[in-house]
Amino acid sequence: MYNITLYQIYVFLSVAEHLNISKAADSLYISQPSISKTIRRLEDSTGFKLFIRNNRGLSLTPEGEYLYSKFAVPYSNIIQSIQYASRMSKKYGKTIQIGYPSTYDASQDYDKLRALIAGFAQINPDIELIENLYEFSELMHSLITGQSDIVFLPSFVLSDLRGISTKPVCRSRMCLAMSSSHKLASGDTLILPEPETEIFYTIPYNDDIAAISYTVSQLALYGIIPKEVRTVPNFQSLIRIIKQGKGMGLCGYFSKTSDSDKIKYYPMPVTKNTPYLTAAWRTDDISPYAQAFVDMIPDNPDDMTVF
Repeated sequence: MYNITLYQIYVFLSVAEHLNISKAADSLYISQPSISKTIRRLEDSTGFKLFIRNNRGLSLTPEGEYLYSKFAVPYSNIIQSIQYASRMSKKYGKTIQIGYPSTYDASQDYDKLRALIAGFAQINPDIELIENLYEFSELMHSLITGQSDIVFLPSFVLSDLRGISTKPVCRSRMCLAMSSSHKLASGDTLILPEPETEIFYTIPYNDDIAAISYTVSQLALYGIIPKEVRTVPNFQSLIRIIKQGKGMGLCGYFSKTSDSDKIKYYPMPVTKNTPYLTAAWRTDDISPYAQAFVDMIPDNPDDMTVF
């Protein structure tokens, strides 16, 4: 069976329509490297090339032309069906589709938010909260395509998204995370690693280049110069690599993971660049139930910050 996702088809159709990576990136609000990577993965899954690069730009291969002709209408029908079902839900059923990052249940930093949501559910028993966990890129896609009414994402992930409203919820602490067996993890006092001695890992939220660049810039604020920054596909992989002592992470405080004692977390000083967990929704497409949910969130994120 081919390992092909709807997201890959979504990107392929846009590139096939524009025959220009830059224009496709603008239309999808994602980076050019992210589009190129998605197309490569789709080509790897199908086993053949979809585009040919030439002096005039891009052109479809015969296989690409065939798939474009076969994918366009079914994909449009799928999206329209989902949107129609979503409108039915909003019209006839009191539901709110909420998307969280995959780290949500692993961090105590969101305890006040969890309590707030539980309180909302208690006083609104007729409104069904449908809650799902996603990786960062999937979470943004669920917001843009209408699969989620409201999502919660770190503030740095939400830059440059048009048609999206946001509200900061609480600060997400930044920690230097390393294996508890690391030589720098022997005490309670943070000792910064020597320059260019440690490999750091991070999770891509749009594309690998953006995630690596952001991590390098954040490390620099704390005087840390990594040997290298690499990406891993998901939160579980990040935690596993840190536990195994294969590298460090500049990440949240994930005290609720299994074997959490195998990771030593050193909280970093709060700065103006410390990210917020932020609520986001489509500005012109929010139901009254979702709006009531947003209105419930305190205006001052310090009231929801637990550290």
